[in-house]
Amino acid sequence: MIRALLVLGAASLLGAGAVAGWYAAEELGQTETVVETTTETATVESGSGLPVAVEATRSALLDAARSNSFEALAPLVPDSGFTYTFGGPVEGGAVAYWQQLRRDTNESPLETLAAILEMPPVLTRGIYVWPWAYTVEKAADLSEHERELLAPLGPPARLFVGGTGYLGWRAGISPDGTWVFYVAGD
Repeated sequence: MIRALLVLGAASLLGAGAVAGWYAAEELGQTETVVETTTETATVESGSGLPVAVEATRSALLDAARSNSFEALAPLVPDSGFTYTFGGPVEGGAVAYWQQLRRDTNESPLETLAAILEMPPVLTRGIYVWPWAYTVEKAADLSEHERELLAPLGPPARLFVGGTGYLGWRAGISPDGTWVFYVAGD
């Protein structure tokens, strides 16, 4: 008999709870839950595997360098924060410096820029750097294939100086597509 009373009491409580829940829903009004999803793409890869902004800058630089025209390259040089020499600024900026190099040393900064931008890059410290050899410590670490890839830039003995790593020409582009450097030496 006690058991029957307990079951009846429990059933009464459940029923009362259901009625109370219904009453509360009616009094407070029905609530509706809405879920919105927003999708955002931070970086879209190009066919080259580079972020689109990086590939766009690389492509523009490569086209200008292949044209062998400093005038075509000049608008691509950022107004500030761009490294082109480890010495002080040159009057006329980066383009004037590269033109002076071509006159005084017979170097070909535009041809070299085209050559390195055709090589694979390396991502280091958040910057895409051409050529990939930028992170190689010493020439002795290069495979024969890697030496062949670097051949258009000169002999490894000129590109890697005693324990300092790669010191040849290199170009860097930040993930947002900003050209941040084109420099040689240390």
